[in-house]
Amino acid sequence: MPELPEGVTSGHLAKLFIDDQPAGSLGVKSIQADATIEESLSHPPGSRANLGHVYTLESSSTVLRGSCDSQTPIYPPLYATDPDNPPVPISDRGLVLLDAETHPRNVLLKFHDAESRTYWCQIQFLKHTVTQVFNKLDWDEAICVVDRAERGFKVRIAFEFEHHVLAYLTLDLLIQLYWSEDRLTLADQPDVYLEFPRFLEDVVRWVADRRTRQTNRASNAMTLVRTSSDIFAGAGVYTITELWHMAGLSPNLTEAEVFDSPSRTARLCGAFYHFAKEAHMTLWTLVQRFLVDYVICVRKESRLLYSEHLHVYGKERSYVSARFHALLVNFKAVCEAHSRDPLWVRRCTAAGPFDVFEPELIRHALEFEDINLGGLIFGEELWAKLRSDAGLPIACLSSDNTLARFYSNLSIAPEMSTSWLNPTAYTYLFHTNKGALRASHPLTILYRAANTDIWSVIPAFPDNSAPIPRARPPQVPKSEQIEDLVAPAKKRKSGKPPKPKTVAPLVPKTTPMQQCNPSTRDRALLAYIIKFTQNFYCWAVRLLRHRTPYQGTRR
Repeated sequence: MPELPEGVTSGHLAKLFIDDQPAGSLGVKSIQADATIEESLSHPPGSRANLGHVYTLESSSTVLRGSCDSQTPIYPPLYATDPDNPPVPISDRGLVLLDAETHPRNVLLKFHDAESRTYWCQIQFLKHTVTQVFNKLDWDEAICVVDRAERGFKVRIAFEFEHHVLAYLTLDLLIQLYWSEDRLTLADQPDVYLEFPRFLEDVVRWVADRRTRQTNRASNAMTLVRTSSDIFAGAGVYTITELWHMAGLSPNLTEAEVFDSPSRTARLCGAFYHFAKEAHMTLWTLVQRFLVDYVICVRKESRLLYSEHLHVYGKERSYVSARFHALLVNFKAVCEAHSRDPLWVRRCTAAGPFDVFEPELIRHALEFEDINLGGLIFGEELWAKLRSDAGLPIACLSSDNTLARFYSNLSIAPEMSTSWLNPTAYTYLFHTNKGALRASHPLTILYRAANTDIWSVIPAFPDNSAPIPRARPPQVPKSEQIEDLVAPAKKRKSGKPPKPKTVAPLVPKTTPMQQCNPSTRDRALLAYIIKFTQNFYCWAVRLLRHRTPYQGTRR
């Protein structure tokens, strides 16, 4: 699954390229792509497609791409011609690239044609995707003359302009394209950083919908979030691991244990916002260091620099604050003490276990004015003190957000809705000395769940533990009432919600997570390093090694 940083970087690079060019200068000369092996056999011997090279699509092209049950054409349907008629070059259509929109798992390109029509192209990242902008010389004399099998990457689609080529590259040819004259027909997921209110609205609808299904909601929460890509877009294998660490969550918590707790849900949403903002700001700044013209030109050793921005994924050790370490020691001690019990129900008592949460890891979210989750995370009273002591604006006290309204209208048993935080650990909010965030460096633990590597310094709860037995979820507000919570300007309906039926408590059965031994972890770490140093850009590196990095606007 594509990760959020990929979509963010792709959008920023396309936007940088477009903004650097004179208005209206990006007229599309051709649309190019790699053929599949089967497709290449249908082309004339010696042709570019037949040789495994990038080739130009004609208006009569019938090439489809996408998942098996929903393949779509690469060539814009608006300009497609019948195979029996002479093809019309795309250059005759007057198609001009105007803008690019950034989204977690796709990019939207905005075009305008000679007939004054706006045409949108949505490129969905079904697999890991790299965006590159080559100059015509490098494209024609390097990329296009090398067989796709030897090149090390495939060209999903490329737009040729007068001086540059905007290309979307991957290790395979799995891509999904949608062309439309109406932007509203192209579904997209909100960018958590740019559209945080909309993201919270989607989370509320999703949580409410799952509660109304009357399931026991005992599935692994981490796996559920990772696979719910319509809501948590871009939360792939390494992103979800980072989010869980930032939110202070144990890796084998169930759906109910996370989303019945306003604090845990708010911490997870806050972690996603912080992670997304870092992708937009810090990661994009890092990527710009390696731009040569508009090509991301990275050597193997340089690719590892990104791992320095990760907390746990692929790490042998994780640097943490003294507060985090103290909470971690307590968490391990409580779990160890209960591991000898016949059955331990995971309740939060005065002795713990408390979630291992460091507020500094979601600082961007806690500094968010007007739509602030601090009250949900810590409780209104503690948050008011922490906010004041940290010198945050009074607007950070605002709890008028969709998530807070939803949980205030939802009846949850107190032992389920507890914050799971140790209030005595939070005498201050942020560290004045950033070095304090590296006070300790505990070893990571590698788990396997749902065929996925999960890195964590916070242990999974022991196998003899179980979530709190509970009755089936109480009936949540009806759909129109949920919309009232999302859009409070509407008048809410009066009357009490129907009383839920009394049913026998459910005792969820959870699948224990498999903890890997140190040798397995070391092998996984090596595999991670190899994956991180895979080089899509070997041809560009050799060609561009003597050029200077990007310094500003170029025409």
